[in-house]
Amino acid sequence: MAVEAGRQSIEELETENVEVDELYALRRKETPIPYRHGFMFRVRVSDVTGEITATYWGGKDEASVRKAYDSLQVNSMVRLVGTTSIWKGQVVININPAEGGVAEPVGEIDFDPDDFVPRTARDVGEMFSAIMEYAEGIEDANIRAVLLSMLRDDDISEQLKRSPASVSYHCGWVGGLLEHTLNVVRMCDAISRQYGGLDRDLLLAGAILHDIGKVCCYDVNSTISESADGRLLGHVAIGSAMVGKACDTLPGFPANLRLKLIHMVLASHGSSEKGSPVDPSIPEAVALNHADEIDANVERFMAARQNGGSGDLFTYDPHLRTKVFRL
Repeated sequence: MAVEAGRQSIEELETENVEVDELYALRRKETPIPYRHGFMFRVRVSDVTGEITATYWGGKDEASVRKAYDSLQVNSMVRLVGTTSIWKGQVVININPAEGGVAEPVGEIDFDPDDFVPRTARDVGEMFSAIMEYAEGIEDANIRAVLLSMLRDDDISEQLKRSPASVSYHCGWVGGLLEHTLNVVRMCDAISRQYGGLDRDLLLAGAILHDIGKVCCYDVNSTISESADGRLLGHVAIGSAMVGKACDTLPGFPANLRLKLIHMVLASHGSSEKGSPVDPSIPEAVALNHADEIDANVERFMAARQNGGSGDLFTYDPHLRTKVFRL
C-alpha cells in the first residue's frame, strides 16, 4: 500500500542501523521494567504498511522513564527517533534518550489517514449496492421490510461502509465489515441453492445482519481499535438488540420471525466457546455459522501466506496458531 512521498514507512525498515525519525500510530505499550542499565519499555507502532516494535532504553532514573511512558497514549500519533537493529530475527527500533533518541506524543496534527489505516481494495459503493440488491430481492415482505429499514438508516449504512470486520484477525481495514458481509451473503446464497429445504430469505437476512453490531464496536482514527461498546458488550449482543429493535418498529411483525432473526445473530459464532451465547437451533443458523467461519478463516490464511521472508517455506500465524505453507 502506498504512503505519502517522503514518509519513512515501516515496510522500508528492512535492515539494522537505519536512522529513524518519523511519526507512527501507537497501537500498544508495555509497562516499564528494569534492565541492566536502568529502566526500559516497549511499544508497538504501525502505519498502513505494517507494524514494528520500538524499545525505549532509559537510564536509572525510573521517574523520568515512567514520565516518558505515561506521555504516550495508545491510538494516538507519536514521534520516534532511534536506530533499527535485529532482535529475535525481527527488525526493531531502539530508542536511547542518552544518544538523542525520542519517543514523544505529537498532539493534534493533520495527517492522512490513508498513511496509517488500511482500506478495502474493493469499491465500497458497489459492495453496498450489491447487499441492497439482495435485500430488495427478499420475497418475504416482513424480512425485506426489516432489512431495508436498517440498511436505509443513514447512520447504520455509513458505519457499515466504514467499519472494519475486526482489529486484526480478518478484514481488519476500513470497509472490511462490508467486504466480509457481502462474501458471507454470497456464500449463503450458494448454500441455499444447494439445499432446497432452507429458508433462503431467512438465511440471506441472517448473513446481512449477523455482524451488524460491529458498526458500534470499532474506533477508526490513526489506528483501528476496539470501542468501549465493543469491549463491554460485544457485537453479538449489540447486533441482536439492533435487530430486535428494528423488528419492533414495524407494526404487526410476526413474533416467531423476530425470534428467528435474533437467533441467527446470536448463534452466528456457532458455540459459546467461539462467542455465541446460544448454539444454532435451526438449519439456517448452522449454514450461516459455517459460511461466516469459511470467509474469516480463508481470508486469514491468505493473509498469513503473504507474510514472512521471500525464501521462507512456512510462516507462523499467531491468530491461527499454526504454520502456513507459503510456496
